[in-house]
Amino acid sequence: MALIEIDDKKIYYEEFGADNNKTIVYFHGGPGESCLTYTHQAKVLGEKFHVISFDQYGVLRSDAIPENTPFGVKDHVELIEQMRIALGIKTWTPLGHSYGGMLACCYAFLYPNSVDKVIYDCPMWSTLSTARTIASAFLPYYKDHNDESKIRICNYILNDNISAENAFKKAISLEVDDGLKKFCHVIDDKEYEDYIVKYIPQVDIPEEYWYKYLHFTKMLFAKGDFYDNYLLQLSEIEKPQLLMVGEYDITCGKDQIDWFCNRSKNGKYVSLENSAHLSWMQVPDKYLTTITDFMEG
Repeated sequence: MALIEIDDKKIYYEEFGADNNKTIVYFHGGPGESCLTYTHQAKVLGEKFHVISFDQYGVLRSDAIPENTPFGVKDHVELIEQMRIALGIKTWTPLGHSYGGMLACCYAFLYPNSVDKVIYDCPMWSTLSTARTIASAFLPYYKDHNDESKIRICNYILNDNISAENAFKKAISLEVDDGLKKFCHVIDDKEYEDYIVKYIPQVDIPEEYWYKYLHFTKMLFAKGDFYDNYLLQLSEIEKPQLLMVGEYDITCGKDQIDWFCNRSKNGKYVSLENSAHLSWMQVPDKYLTTITDFMEG
């Protein structure tokens, strides 16, 4: 648990396992979630590998992004590469969850010589595709409950002429109640809270730090490259790639899975049954085995 300063930006990171093992670097999702909820899984992976996890610039324990300073996907990727150099790591394997999968793809595309392999966990490579997957998943529930306003939003998202930015913002505006969570097999609040209490350490963090993600996402969205289609980069990545997707995940839908399976080079796809978006919480043994087999294969 330490801070590393890169270009006058302090980045909080954690390190697990022996540094002479293969290195995995974890890119958290959210956007803006932090690596805190991954602490236990990072420790478990650290029994076999050298693991680096960190709060992305602008998130929780890392420095805040200054006001009126758009900081996009490629900006974060460049900062991560500078972090690799500063840590003295020759090459590593990015493991990106959700939005972190977008970062992992972009990083492997821009810095192929810094990468051994790439792991994607329920990634979002296309905000437009993810928005449409969410709308398609929610629409039957809204129809069953005669929620006309939300039906209209879902149909609007599924319109062929909508932009990625507009579709994504509409999708994340949809409220998710307990009934919808159950309908979509999302991890329920009690299961999530039980995991946090059991496995995640209590940390003394100033209250205002927890709200950094609001500005983080604002600056990320403002740069614009968050809405680019990163599926186009997958077929250009030469290094081995692993795609893990929870059986019920609604971030990485069939369109993105099919694109990966049909167009990626050296790609392997694994469906993690009985899980949704947080597979390391819901099926930890399968999650660990899948990553270990890929890393050691």
